[in-house]
Formats: sequence, structure tokens, C-alpha cells
Amino acid sequence: MLGAVVTGCTTGGTATPGTSTSSPTAEQTAKSTTTKPPGGGDSLVDFDSCEVLNSIAAQLNLTEIEEESRSACGAEFSATVSVSIKAQPELAIADAVGDGKKTDTSIGSRKARLVEAPGTKTSCLVAVEVSPTSRVDVISSSDNSLQAACDAATKVATAIEPKLPK
Repeated sequence: MLGAVVTGCTTGGTATPGTSTSSPTAEQTAKSTTTKPPGGGDSLVDFDSCEVLNSIAAQLNLTEIEEESRSACGAEFSATVSVSIKAQPELAIADAVGDGKKTDTSIGSRKARLVEAPGTKTSCLVAVEVSPTSRVDVISSSDNSLQAACDAATKVATAIEPKLPK
């Protein structure tokens, strides 16, 4: 039966390169269940970005929630703004970089870093600390406004913060 589950998980997905040393099929198999591994609640191993986005969708009127990769999920925040959340199990908030202004801040009780224009002139990143060496990124992109992108990223980060591993 495990062979069937592993086959089902790998035939529909797209392989993505990563720095993890664990087997992607084992992680995908673990994510296909709702049971979290014992003792794994304080790490990003069991973090499901689409589950988290779905849990706040009604609160922020998110639509078109879709898995982007094994660790990332995106949604439409508004007609002109999209957001994505991605687990970064091996990157600290200090590693959040971009060409624009960087501001250390807090989201809830957690340290965070807001990075303006990390990819385009109308994108924004809020990196929220999970541990000193891991974070969850909220990336937002707007059709025409850096401020709209940063507002959306901050709102989504604030909404997901209580759902992040402690």
C-alpha cells in the first residue's frame, strides 16, 4: 500500500530542487495525511502552506488558492494583488534580502523583516521568524503599487502568525 501512495504522490507533482537531505517522497507522503509527526510541532517539517492559507481565506477574502511547490502556496488577495507563503526551514530572517528597503519589525510576538521590492518594484516580502534559523515568507506582488503589496503581505503574515510552529 505504501508503494501506491508514494507512486500517487510523485506522478502528479513537479520535482523541485532543494537543499533538504531528506527524501521528498517521504515528506510528500507525510503531508498527504493530517497527522503530524510526534514532536514535530516546533519545526517546519509539518507546515502545510496551503492548509494555512485556506484557514485564513475567509478572514482576508483570499481566492484561487493553489500549491506552487512542495513548500509554497499562493492565492489572490485582490484583483490586483497576489500573495504566496513559503516555509524556509534553513533560512533566518536576517537572510531575507532584496534591492529595496529592509525593515526589522514584529508580527504578533515574533521577529520579522519586511523587504520592499525583493523581486520587482511592486513586490514585498515579510519574513516571519519560526526559530533563529528558520522562517516563513509571505511574498506579495501588485500590478501597480508597492504599498498595496506590502499591506497585503503584512496582513497575511499577521493572520498566519498564530498558526506557525512555536
